[in-house]
Parts: sequence; C-alpha cells; structure tokens
Amino acid sequence: EVAKEAWENHRLRNDSIIVDIFHGLFKSTLVCPKCSKVSVTFDPFCYLTLPLPLRRDRLMEVTLVYADPQRRPVQYRVVVPMMGAISDLCESLSKLSGVPAENVRINIDNNFNKCLCFLIHFVEITDRNTYLSNRYEVCKPSEDGSEYVTLSIYFREKTVRQSSNTTGAVLFGQPLLISVPKHKLTVDHLYSVVLEQISRCVKLPLAEEYSPSCPDRGTCNGSNGVVEGDIEEMEHQDGGEEGKEKLTEVDPCHSEGCMQVESARDLQPCKKQHFTFSLVNSSGTSEINSIVEGKILKLNGNYFLAVFYSSCLLHLCNKYFFFLVAFSAVAIDWDSETRRLLYDEQEAQAFEKHGSMQQPQKKKAVVALRDCIELFTTMETLGEHDPWYCPNCKKHQQATKKFDLWSLPRILVVHLKRFSYSRYWRDKLDTVVEFPIRGLNMSEFVCDPRAGSYVYDLIAVSNHYGAMGVGHYTAYAKNKVNNKWYHFDDSSVSVASEDQIVTKAAYVLFYQRRNSE
Repeated sequence: EVAKEAWENHRLRNDSIIVDIFHGLFKSTLVCPKCSKVSVTFDPFCYLTLPLPLRRDRLMEVTLVYADPQRRPVQYRVVVPMMGAISDLCESLSKLSGVPAENVRINIDNNFNKCLCFLIHFVEITDRNTYLSNRYEVCKPSEDGSEYVTLSIYFREKTVRQSSNTTGAVLFGQPLLISVPKHKLTVDHLYSVVLEQISRCVKLPLAEEYSPSCPDRGTCNGSNGVVEGDIEEMEHQDGGEEGKEKLTEVDPCHSEGCMQVESARDLQPCKKQHFTFSLVNSSGTSEINSIVEGKILKLNGNYFLAVFYSSCLLHLCNKYFFFLVAFSAVAIDWDSETRRLLYDEQEAQAFEKHGSMQQPQKKKAVVALRDCIELFTTMETLGEHDPWYCPNCKKHQQATKKFDLWSLPRILVVHLKRFSYSRYWRDKLDTVVEFPIRGLNMSEFVCDPRAGSYVYDLIAVSNHYGAMGVGHYTAYAKNKVNNKWYHFDDSSVSVASEDQIVTKAAYVLFYQRRNSE
C-alpha cells in the first residue's frame, strides 16, 4: 500500500508519457546500527545507475635504485590492492627486496609521466625514472642533525640553432635526485656529488676530475664552512620575498664521508668541468637564472618535491600531473660533443629484472551486467561523511542501506557508472560489460510479490569514447521495422551487426520490455 501511494503521488505531480514509459520504483531500506530502527521508502527513478565491480588487486612495476651508484637498478612486479594506500606498495616491495618499508616516501615526476617512488633520508641518492614506479635505497642520515636539501637534477643537452644563431636545451636521460647538506649547497659540491652518482654511466674516472688546489679561487670561512662572497638566490619562477630562507652561519658538517676543508680551493676543479648548472623550473625546460661558481645557493622554501606519505591512496598511475607542488630544480647542461664522448647511454638505461617480473600480467576483467545489478542491490554501510538522521536516536548514524527494485518501466534505461569520482582523483573505467542483446530477465531482482514477468530486449546503446574531460559519443540502435542494427556517428549512419554492439565503450543501454508495445 505504501508503494502504491508513493507511485500515485508521483504520478499526480508528474503526469506525462515519460513517466508512463521510463519510470520505475525503488524500495530503499535503512537500518540504524544503534537502535535498529528500520526506515522503508519508495522512490521513483528514470534510469538505473549501476556500479561496475572492480578488481581487488593489481600488478605494478617498480624499479628499485640503490644508493651504490655502481649497482644497476632492479625491476620488480608487485601485487597491491586496487584501492590500497602507498603503504601497501611499500610493504609489497619490502617483502621482495628486503628494503625497510618505513623509510619510503612517494614522489611524482610529471616530466616523463611516471610515478616516482623512493626511499629518502636526506642523503645522496640516485634516481631512475624508466618504469611506472621507482624506489630508491639510501644510506643512513647523518647523526649530527645537519639540515639536508633534496634537489631534482635534470640532464640537458645544449644545442645551437643555426638559423637564428640562438641556443636551446633538450632533456635526455632520467632525472637525478640528490640530497646535500644545506651549508654545502655550492656548485662545486653539487658537481662532485652529481659526478659520483652518474659514475656508472660516465666514461671518466672520478680521480681525473679534481687535482690539488688552484690559485684565484674564493676563500672559505673556516668557522662555518660557507664560501665568502655573494649569495646566489635559488628561487622558483613565481617566488617572491615571502617564504625566502636566509642562509646564515651554520655549523660545519661532521657526517661520515663529508669533507672538511680549510679553503674553497679544495673543492674547486682545476680541469674543465664537463657540464654546467642552470636553475630551471619544475619541468626542466625553462631557465630561471644561472648559477655561478663559488656561490652558495639560497632556496626559497619550494625546493622539496611533493611527497606522498603512507596514508595517501595508491591511485597514481593515470592522472597524477596536478599532484605536484611548485619547486625549483637544477639542470646539468652538456654540450653535444661531451655527451657523445663521455655519457654511456646504454649503461644509463640498463637494469636487472627480479624473478617477480616473470609473473604474468592479469588480463582485463570482463564483467557481466548481472554482476552490476547484484552489486547495486547489495547492502552497504553509509560513509562517515554521508550519515542518516535516525528519528529515534535524534542524531546522524552510519546506517546500513539497501536498494531493491519494486517495479520496472516499459523502457528500462541502464546507465553504466564508468566515471569514478573520489576525493583524490577522477577516472574512467574501460571495463568490458557483457550485456544480453535478447532476453534480459529482471524478474528475480523485482521484490514486489505481485509483479509479473520482466523480460527485456536491447533496442539501443549509447557509446562514449575518450576520458573524463573530453570524448565522443556514438550509438547503436535497432530499427523496429526491419529488425536491423545501425551505427550512428554524427552524420554518418551505417548498418551494424550484433557482434559489434558489446564493447568497452558502452555507456547507456536501452531495453524494451517484451509484450509492452
């Protein structure tokens, strides 16, 4: 009686042929978890929005880069929950590699459309960005509490445009991430750190780069280890006065492996440096200003990469450009001849494969329309931010909710929920949903005991090609007169066969109830 009254009231407010043909009735049941209050309502609908079942886990390829610059990276294939967190990725790799998961930070590099996953404890590290995710093993941090700065280093080749007699730069190789003591953030120290980290792929012994002190170099204040003279500001292109950091006197570094010097001459190369440095934007494509030898680099506070901690969701593979915060980066610029002679491209790209890489990739799941209907009618608990107000408890509660189908219309419109929205991302699901062209029996899903037979045949499909913000629509429709299927694409119409209709692009399905004409 309640359902009949709800339908009649709906008809009084919306008396039209659309309601007669396309509208059905939901039964919604809410149960309070505290007082067990049950609330049953009947609501009209114009179409069914069905969720698509998702796989519970997936495979991700991760490249582990070791702190030892002479050791080649190792590629792993790890299993992670489909809707898991970054911590799940860390734990999975830790089990395979033995690298402690608690030291992991996750970063994203938008220059190569890759997800960077690395271990960083503010010490010198190496980087590769060849595969989906990169992980970095690092040494222990210094015990004296020295402040470290993490920098992104890009490789660029300087080119000369003959037509305009101007110079340009082209990115090559994979970015490098390094951490250096803040009070040693000089061009000379960066040069030695970078050269050491790329020593595996540079055909030049490190010993040939530096020799005893040379004349005509700046001096060093022995009390604080800071080179005297002007300070070179390292600011983001949009940075202003606000947020700049002042680099004043600091205590010298006593970390193991740190070199104590009496003069800046001890750090200055006497031979020609094989690459130079430029301060660039976060993409490595636009220079902000030049870097001068012997000057301390002062940063404005935007030099850290965007870090994703263990509580962040793991959905980082497709739409991740907008997660980056603005930061300044450093580019090392090579001339073409030096790159050709010294840089070993083949070794730079070399890596080893772990046994887990033999694990086959899972095929994309095929979902039946029945699975979507069952998922839609499954009981669920309301979210923390979407509670139900219980009239007995006089407060909002995370009640259980269940949808049932009470009555179905003559023309049943089924909307497949391919576009997924959440707090962190938006995505389109390309799962193939297999739907029947004839004989869709919905009778078992209708809970009205007095309901008749609900058997449907497909009459049309709306397809969507593309992504969230852009796409193209086409349609398949069945001609009632000759019972043939046709494909509609803008102004183009062509005959179609039934085996063309079920695709991953199917978005909205139109079914007609038998014996309802």
